[in-house]
Amino acid sequence: MSKKQRIINWLSIFLLVINISAFTTLLLMNSKSDPIDSNSTEHFKSNEFLKEALNLTEEQYKEVSSMDHKIFRVYQNILDMQCESNFKILEELCSEQPNMQYMDSLAKQIGNLHTGLKRQTIKHFMNIRSVCTEEQSHLLDKLIKDMMELDDQCKYCNKKYCSRRESLKKLDEK
Repeated sequence: MSKKQRIINWLSIFLLVINISAFTTLLLMNSKSDPIDSNSTEHFKSNEFLKEALNLTEEQYKEVSSMDHKIFRVYQNILDMQCESNFKILEELCSEQPNMQYMDSLAKQIGNLHTGLKRQTIKHFMNIRSVCTEEQSHLLDKLIKDMMELDDQCKYCNKKYCSRRESLKKLDEK
């Protein structure tokens, strides 16, 4: 195995341990909090935030909440499966002879689950957009852009002057 591959393997393991630590923290925090009432219309506080940020009417809010009910259930199921896969990797890493092929398959599974989370997030924002007025759509666009940026720093490459940011400005001009 080349030096570059070993470095990548160790980096992958390091990042995996960070992810597992984050999920463990979330699990511990969730076990101490009150369980979510599945009959409640507040599956996530994000809908309330969006209601205020976009000045949604009560009717718009109810329509989005209704459309998002299934999305939030699927999202939670994916998170549960992702958590389970992370713990399987942890168990395998702690075994006497960890099987890299098995852990690689789990890592691919986690990648597919992450894709599923992104798809649900996209559906969520498409649901919101479907009930928005033109003015609210512009507010939603700005809100999404603000959520993607960290203090004028690209979330994906951590560069302050990312060339991809120009494409965001072009979207504003439309």
